[in-house]
Amino acid sequence: MKSRIEKINYIITVILFIAIATLLIGGVFIYKSNGIVATGTSSPNQYGFSPKMQIIGSYNTDYSSSKEERAHNVALACESFSWVAVKKGERLSFNNVVGKREESRGYKNAKVIVDGEYTQGVGGGVCQVSSTLYNAWVRAGLAVQSVKAHSLPSSYCPLSTDATVSEYIDLVLYNDSDYDVLVNGYTKEGKVNFDVYGHPTEYTVKLRSELIEVLPEPQPSVEWADSLDGETFEDEEGEYIVSKKGKQGYKSRAIIEYYKDGVKVKEKELRHDFYLPVQGSITRLKKTVEEDNEKPDIKWDIKIF
Repeated sequence: MKSRIEKINYIITVILFIAIATLLIGGVFIYKSNGIVATGTSSPNQYGFSPKMQIIGSYNTDYSSSKEERAHNVALACESFSWVAVKKGERLSFNNVVGKREESRGYKNAKVIVDGEYTQGVGGGVCQVSSTLYNAWVRAGLAVQSVKAHSLPSSYCPLSTDATVSEYIDLVLYNDSDYDVLVNGYTKEGKVNFDVYGHPTEYTVKLRSELIEVLPEPQPSVEWADSLDGETFEDEEGEYIVSKKGKQGYKSRAIIEYYKDGVKVKEKELRHDFYLPVQGSITRLKKTVEEDNEKPDIKWDIKIF
């Protein structure tokens, strides 16, 4: 009798173990230090959150033309934002959620912007994820504690709506609503998508980018060389090659608009940004000094009195 009971208990234990393992491996809930993260793209109500929750802000950007390495980084960073819970009064740090962008963590070398120039860096492309998250969060009517624009305009979002991140620069968002919110980020068909779930407010929020001023491109600096290697151009001073392309700059701002029943009821300036112009440089051939320059033939007619 005892052995039969032990056998039944053993079977029950095995069944429970398999069920728990299935939940954990299947990823129904994964606990992180920053809150509960539920994987997948189904409704948050499935996981026991308030049935009143619905999408209150969303945004997407296109990365379909990205090279393989950049696309990999974008998708990898986005995976960190699968159903991230942000309680009311809490802050959401992009760098804390995504972690360091290192090769040991799977990130690859791709183009990054440093001091107004494109260069190669581990984790290139991650700023597109932070910018998409920023836009979705703002459209949810939630507060932003810290955001910084790139030094150059981004191709995937309008002026004053980008959010650069790095080892030293973070995007920090603040849930100033009366309820918890959920952030769900994912990639699909070449697009980065972010949805923010929460309790709807009386307003629909829109974001508008405004160009205030175009800052002219500075005159290029000139370098001299014994020969020109590359595509050559010519002006009144002779042939030259473009060593570094210059760029015009921009002064811009973002306006947040509030709509009620389809009518705009108010607006306010959200941020003000400068994308500084970049000085280019050109290379010209060194000027040679002729030993026998053309000189006037001067004859001296000296008379002695």
